[in-house]
Amino acid sequence: MTENYDLYYGEKGPTVRQKQFRDAPQLNKLYGGAVGGGKSWCISSEGTRLSMLYPGNRGFMCRQEAKAFKETTLVTLLALISKIERMSGTKIMANHRKADQTIEFVNGSTILYGGIGGSENKDRVKSMELGWAAVDEASECAEDDINMLESRLRWQLPDGTYPIFHCFYASNPEPGWLKHRFVDPHFAGRLPDDLAFIQALPRDNNWLPDGYVDRISAGKPDYWVKRYIDGSWDAAEGQVWPQFDRNIHVFPNENCDYEIRAPLRKEQYKYIFSSLDHGQANPACFLGWYVDKDSNLFVYDMYYDSGLISKHVREIKEKFKMELFHYNRTDPSVWNTVGEREGKEWTTADEYHEHGLRGLAKANNTLRAGLNRVGEFLYNDPAHIHPILGTTGSPRVFISARCEKLVEEILGYIWKPQRRPDVNDAKEEPLGRRDHSVDAFRYGIMSRPSIAAKKKVIPINCFDSLKRSSIAYEQNSRLREMRGVAS
Repeated sequence: MTENYDLYYGEKGPTVRQKQFRDAPQLNKLYGGAVGGGKSWCISSEGTRLSMLYPGNRGFMCRQEAKAFKETTLVTLLALISKIERMSGTKIMANHRKADQTIEFVNGSTILYGGIGGSENKDRVKSMELGWAAVDEASECAEDDINMLESRLRWQLPDGTYPIFHCFYASNPEPGWLKHRFVDPHFAGRLPDDLAFIQALPRDNNWLPDGYVDRISAGKPDYWVKRYIDGSWDAAEGQVWPQFDRNIHVFPNENCDYEIRAPLRKEQYKYIFSSLDHGQANPACFLGWYVDKDSNLFVYDMYYDSGLISKHVREIKEKFKMELFHYNRTDPSVWNTVGEREGKEWTTADEYHEHGLRGLAKANNTLRAGLNRVGEFLYNDPAHIHPILGTTGSPRVFISARCEKLVEEILGYIWKPQRRPDVNDAKEEPLGRRDHSVDAFRYGIMSRPSIAAKKKVIPINCFDSLKRSSIAYEQNSRLREMRGVAS
């Protein structure tokens, strides 16, 4: 036996990550990440543990569809129970009533199983009282169904006491409610006390066959490898900026606790500016930026909310020191006429000015150029010195972890699916949803010179430079002659 030995995980014992999940005391726990991380085995182990630890307990294991559960997770659960019985030399399962989708244990505990989606399954869940629940591939399930399942945790044991209640979730990295509830708050350092997120990775699973990772990675696209091998919840097919990485561009992160804040001393910055994307029914987004002496950009805070312009301006002025901004770039559409006042055309920009947000200027809203410019600043240049870490290799734009909506929208900013994937579509555009902070981000970066322009240097020994120098000399000589100045 190894030091990881745990009867409920079979003869090989739990992996390091599975031990973290097992020992986390939180009510709701997500074991999520890449394929091969041992997710189904883990939630089956913990469900069996609670069944044996509390005689007369009742749990429910499910997937979105009952058929999928029976073909996958149920096979794992039954294999685990068989291993436990063989290792312990003791029979723990008294009966398996397949017609009722129920497993009975010798101590009076039961595990119900099946699907959670569909009207029949929903009615079944509503009638349950449970001590614990486990959902495999939970990203398949609707959040409303999960909320109903969590409300069923009220089972009373035969002796009148209550078990320790738990909801276990296992899932591959997918967009949706799991990411918003567990993953994004975890990386932002704001995960509520009753939630736990443990990342499952194949490299942490010592029990996989040799060469497993290389074999299943072969020939797969980059986003697939990032998501299903590296366990990234941020990787998505068709991302506009696939180079964005919260552990590179966002601070603090898992590797560094440095906090990006508004600069207080003049030597910290070259410019302070802002960018605004207007919204009323949709959210408005206002970003505060500064530029350091090496032209690195920092987004240090944001305002993001829907409502009237008067509300936007009031809350922006409460959050930011407006007198520090050198300029503000805003969507040119706010200068479109929206009405008339005192016989003159009236615009949204006029409305902002009237409420006290002055000095707005039109942003460069050229979409394709803006997308490329943002990509330039996000690029991790191996020759650039990192302004925070001091190491070689760095992008040129950094975001405070307080700007959660901006990070979330960058990660979810994807291209519109092409009608014909086999044909290159010259009109390829981003999918226009949840892009309010992304637009403000693009306006801010478009207000700065491109990286390519900064890098453009004419070599002193090239023919063009000599030719240009000669032309400049001749022009200067003629000017000097016209002004009667000797060469």
